Amino acid sequence: MSDSSEAPTREKRSFLMARDPSVDRRFRPRPNKKLRLFDDIHESAESTDPSDTESEYTSNGGDDATSVEDSSVAETGPQVFLRLRPVSAASKGYSLSDDGKVLITSAKSENSSNNVNRMEKHFGFTSIFDGTVGQQDIYDICVGPKILEEECVTIMTYGTSGSGKTYTLLGDDVRAGVIPRGLEHIFTVYLENMYHAPKLKLINGCIVFLQDDATLREMQISKKLLDLCPDIGANHERLRQVIKSDHTFETKAEPDVSVMIWVSFVEIYNELVYDLLSIPPRQENLGAAPRKPLKIACNKGQVFIKGLTTVFVKSSEEALRLLRLGQQRSTYASTSVNSNSSRSHCVFTVDVLKYNRSGMTTQCSYKFCDLAGSERVNNTGTIGLRLKEAKNINTSLMTLGRCLDAASTSRKKPSTDVIPFRDSKLTMLLQAALLGKERLAMIVTVTPLEKYYEENLNVLNFASIAKNIIFKEPMVKQHSTRYSSFLDNSKRNSQYEYIKEIEEDNIGLREEIDRLKFDHVLKMQLLEEKLRKELTDTFQEMMRVNKKQWEEQSEKQLLMAEREFEFKLGSQKRRYEEEIEDLKDEIEDLKSPSRDIDTDSMDEMDEDPKSPIEILDDE
Repeated sequence: MSDSSEAPTREKRSFLMARDPSVDRRFRPRPNKKLRLFDDIHESAESTDPSDTESEYTSNGGDDATSVEDSSVAETGPQVFLRLRPVSAASKGYSLSDDGKVLITSAKSENSSNNVNRMEKHFGFTSIFDGTVGQQDIYDICVGPKILEEECVTIMTYGTSGSGKTYTLLGDDVRAGVIPRGLEHIFTVYLENMYHAPKLKLINGCIVFLQDDATLREMQISKKLLDLCPDIGANHERLRQVIKSDHTFETKAEPDVSVMIWVSFVEIYNELVYDLLSIPPRQENLGAAPRKPLKIACNKGQVFIKGLTTVFVKSSEEALRLLRLGQQRSTYASTSVNSNSSRSHCVFTVDVLKYNRSGMTTQCSYKFCDLAGSERVNNTGTIGLRLKEAKNINTSLMTLGRCLDAASTSRKKPSTDVIPFRDSKLTMLLQAALLGKERLAMIVTVTPLEKYYEENLNVLNFASIAKNIIFKEPMVKQHSTRYSSFLDNSKRNSQYEYIKEIEEDNIGLREEIDRLKFDHVLKMQLLEEKLRKELTDTFQEMMRVNKKQWEEQSEKQLLMAEREFEFKLGSQKRRYEEEIEDLKDEIEDLKSPSRDIDTDSMDEMDEDPKSPIEILDDE
């Protein structure tokens, strides 16, 4: 009874108060004396599975119930890769095992905060890449096979600030990263099946057929965003040549299949989700428009972001241009550790939608997640806004670690362990990968220097938790008719033949509809051109006729005006000539002497005319 009373009680889990160093995370007492337990069991260690360091370095006398699994149920876990950043003088506290899949750490100085960190520790990984490994090998091992499998996958980079996470994903102008190589790989695989218009779109986690007006609107959005993107034509061609020289991507032609590719880009900054590919609104005033945070929702198990802009792309160059545009809009700042440190978690998603002529649609999503660097506030010396950013980053990464820890233990205790997805926006967005519904691959980056020893231990502990997760693959339900089990073989065969005939008729009708639409559009275009030509000819003919009539009418009016003018001029001329003649006569009369004769005598003469001789006699 005394022994049972003195036994240590099980402590409650808490992430605010540290656990006693004498008890590990599974509440098993640690030995007080440091012993190298691995030297004595090398010969008995025959397991070649590098997924767990305990299975690799312990004897075969373990629990058979945990080592033997049912062969009918396939279980997989996330792949965790380690990449060591090349440094000029690497610390001797980091060494690799003989097989190259276990990292051995031991503190070489007294700078560690406690005795536990000074102990030698072993961390197992799927693969470990030292500083001599290039971007080509990283892609071929970590990402390339997952794209060929055509399954939804999340590629996550995790590590301390300045350890090379963003470089692994994006690379530089000469050495392409994982994302540019993945985009080139995806578009090369589906080169012959690419559809020219966005007829399918993933809306609220469901594939939706777009009408013609919606398709036109999506194409306009794509054009507007591409016009805002920087020009990377020469740079992309150089990267494309480098990628082609490093890899041999094959095109996979699938008959009766149309492929449409969409991309989206978001960042999680201070626990708020922002769209990095949104079209900026028109601002009358100067200054940048305030960003509007988005909301993460779930629809029938599908996680999506409300109001997120997804852009239809037709080439790897367009996708890379949108990626560069999102990079320009993301939040970066300078710290004492990294001069260009990302202050947010960025997720770049590539959705591949397939449409088969039989009517079946499939979806395959590739998420590339660039986590913000984990850092100690005391070492970085951040204050003010940088301090708030660091706290939110560390909180979200801690929640991610809690989710991974809960996922690794929920397989054994599903009733007691609850995965806290809703405690962080990052875990809410990545919960499908953390639950095993999507493939998960984590690339952990570490800077092997002595001053980052404790930060690297936190990163490696995080990676070891992820490495111990085992997901059971969800059972894929086959499509079947409701009453198929009650039908005999003949009826089933006839039913299948009937379904096949209907599918063929459906394909033929769709092709006929497409052909009729094309013919109708062509006829309408020809008719429009014909009508335009007829209208133009008719208008020109009317112009010629009206011009001729106007000229004739003008000539007639001019002739009539000339005749009227001549007539008026002649009448005026005659009238003035008569007046002139009258005036001349009056002048002559005035000049004549007979004007002195009395008018009375003239009257008499008129009454009694006399001869001139008589007149002289009277005088």
